[in-house]
Amino acid sequence: FLQKIDRAIHFGTNVTSINNGEFQPVCKPAVIDASLVEASYDSKCRAGRNFNEKECVEAGTKVVGRLRQGKFLVGDWTNAPYGCFLDMSDNAIHYGRNQNGINNGNFLPVCTTNPLPAMLLPAENGNKCPIGDNFSKEECVAAAEQVGGRLRRGKYLVDNWTHTPPGCFLQRSDYAIHFGENTEGVNNGHFQPVCVGV
Repeated sequence: FLQKIDRAIHFGTNVTSINNGEFQPVCKPAVIDASLVEASYDSKCRAGRNFNEKECVEAGTKVVGRLRQGKFLVGDWTNAPYGCFLDMSDNAIHYGRNQNGINNGNFLPVCTTNPLPAMLLPAENGNKCPIGDNFSKEECVAAAEQVGGRLRRGKYLVDNWTHTPPGCFLQRSDYAIHFGENTEGVNNGHFQPVCVGV
């Protein structure tokens, strides 16, 4: 950190100290990881995966986007997705402010690949993640580890069980990470769903 009065460089080792306002923290910049979603009708970033308007240009350039004639295009389009996206015709970076905008299939949404926060629901009969708050099979291990999940003997358990919730979950007895592929599965009360948190 820097001392405001003379800009002197300091390094504090007391992790419990509180800034009294006389010092300016020096922080490591955030790393932006971005990926493109396929351009198709109504394709968009999953909830929690949108970049904000200030991050859009940097995120767009990470996935071969460019400014159109030196301009970042921002609008309230109805035929384009909400958030950061590229125009397929020239990879121009855009930001759609219309939360109800629907991709007409000509735009590639630019989404963050940073892990979504996870939350653990209680092990109760019938308990499952709300619609849209399930992690994918590929995201499950990283999400479950955020809430204390563990691999059982080094294995990630995936099956089509009828007595477990659909999606990512932990077994209550040992916190083993599972993924239920049966969308009609019903939690018998022994499993804790791992859901996208807020």
